Amino acid sequence: MSDLTPVETWRAAVLGYWEGLDLQAAKQGQATGVKDTGNRAAVTGGKQMDAMQEVVAKLWRDDPDITLEVRTTGHNNLPAYFRPAKNWDLLVLYRGSLIAAMEFKSQRGPSFGNNFNNRTEEALGLAADSQMAVERGLFGQLKPWFGFIMLVERAPGSLSAVKVPKNMPFPADPIFEGASYIGRYKIFFERMVKEGNYDAVALLTAESGSEHFTEPSVSLSLANLEAAIRARIAYIKTLPDDVFDELTH
Repeated sequence: MSDLTPVETWRAAVLGYWEGLDLQAAKQGQATGVKDTGNRAAVTGGKQMDAMQEVVAKLWRDDPDITLEVRTTGHNNLPAYFRPAKNWDLLVLYRGSLIAAMEFKSQRGPSFGNNFNNRTEEALGLAADSQMAVERGLFGQLKPWFGFIMLVERAPGSLSAVKVPKNMPFPADPIFEGASYIGRYKIFFERMVKEGNYDAVALLTAESGSEHFTEPSVSLSLANLEAAIRARIAYIKTLPDDVFDELTH
């Protein structure tokens, strides 16, 4: 029998995302009296993924055989290579040393094109910066585990096929022909994991206001992400303390 997190828990987190958007839209601008227009008032609030973060934080905290410190609020800065630091959404530490870092992002309509480019460029830049920091020894000898969760609104704009530019000096990879923005996210994150840029990614899609989500790729599923997290915890538990300390300092 599987001991994975019940689907109802994940559904509640997805619903919490939409409720968080509504709350941010209501609160945004109260202090200054100036509000963003349209959906921007909600998405600039920055707290809408808190429910999802807390479910994942619980995964890291719940192993009875090891006590991990999980940080989801405040400044969770880590050293980077191309810039001084990057503030992550979730950090996991053991004996004062980093073992994992995760980012939580979302996209809702209607501007799927621009936001898709922004989100993928952010994820790509973060991965490049972090991997270079690893290679330059900024995290010690123990490579941190990097994870990512992406939630995308299911809507006509994210489900419809997107045209691939034809006026390029070389043709685009055929895999992108006929792909929607959700399809492009699937390709993007599958390749990011395959190339070792992230250790595990979960890609979820849901209609606005709905708790019911779909997972476009089994390799980007919550079950796969949770298994990867549990495997990382098992690895850290197996390391003797003196070996762990030598790897991390």
